[in-house]
Amino acid sequence: MRYCQVIRMKICRISKVAAAVTAVCALLASSCIKTEQKVNLSVEAQRETVEAKAGQVFIIVKCNSSWTASLADGDNGLPVDWATLHVVEGVGDRNVILTYDANTDEKSARKVMITVTSGNKSASTVVEQREAGERPEPEPEYEGNLKYATGWMELPALDNPDLGYYTHSFKMNGKTIRNYSFGWSQDDRIAVWVAYPLCKLYTNGSAGRTNAWDLDPLLKDLSSAPFGGYGGDYARGHQLPSGDRQCCYEANAQTFYGTNMTPQLNAHNEGIWLDLENKVRSIANGSDTTYVVTGAIVSPSSKKEKDSYGKNVTVPDAYFKALLRYSKSSTLGQWNAAAFYLEHRAYSGGISRSHSMSVNELEELTGIDFFRNLPAMVGADQAERIEAADPADSSVWW
Repeated sequence: MRYCQVIRMKICRISKVAAAVTAVCALLASSCIKTEQKVNLSVEAQRETVEAKAGQVFIIVKCNSSWTASLADGDNGLPVDWATLHVVEGVGDRNVILTYDANTDEKSARKVMITVTSGNKSASTVVEQREAGERPEPEPEYEGNLKYATGWMELPALDNPDLGYYTHSFKMNGKTIRNYSFGWSQDDRIAVWVAYPLCKLYTNGSAGRTNAWDLDPLLKDLSSAPFGGYGGDYARGHQLPSGDRQCCYEANAQTFYGTNMTPQLNAHNEGIWLDLENKVRSIANGSDTTYVVTGAIVSPSSKKEKDSYGKNVTVPDAYFKALLRYSKSSTLGQWNAAAFYLEHRAYSGGISRSHSMSVNELEELTGIDFFRNLPAMVGADQAERIEAADPADSSVWW
């Protein structure tokens, strides 16, 4: 009799354990279902149609969880070899760069489908690339993607897959004139560099300071928002100075886009940086054209500030300018190059020889290949001599 009671008690305990396990499994299953149902996921292309020439476009991923991305032909779902994503997985919201090759087919457009998956949920967007024979309006070089305009003397190498490359132009006297180009880091929400030509065409005029603060229309909400500044000790520091674009309202207004701004210490912005800007402008006015690359150094440990929309913007650790001066009648050589490097801090004095270096030295510091098109103009050996010259020893700069 006792034996049977023991057996019944064990069976009862086993039943209770099984019930408990079943309840836990049900709870876990319910939790998993709820988690899957809470995934928010969307994906869209910055532009759904792109030109036939090679270029880049942002793919905007919005997700509250981890995700993976993949590419396929937009018509048949097969793999594509003409387009790539610079990252294929991430967590949370991310702007992913889609890079595409030129379409040489003059009869057919082609499509790439970008699919993002999170858990059991997925979302897709399609980018169509036009056929090679199509002639868009306006001319491609002014549509904003810098892949269309690689021959300009001020441009560095466009070889960093983590950057988006863009350019602005303006209309004056019935002509379209290039304004500035930039390499945009979406993770930092600043331009790593801004490149532009500088001569009296741009500086002569009375546009003044338009204060036309705005999102960059090429990037829209992906641009940093410059309306209210960054607060604290930080100014909205121009990379292309407003004073360098006095020829007309449109040219000056474009210098107030968020993509031309960085959070810059007031003491730096109003001190040594202003002194350097004035010096560069004076040099340019004494030349036929001076080609300028202004840029910012950032690191993983760089500080962050909030823009007007509350988005993080990286505070640069340092700033630089690379200059390529062309003067046809100069007795010191038609082409001369110089670079300046400044830590992001307050300085007690103005710009001096101690802040200058050769372009080659700046390339070593930044990893950027400046003035990529100079060798085609003067030959590789002469370009190397120009970029290796120490500006502290030359009366061209002092």
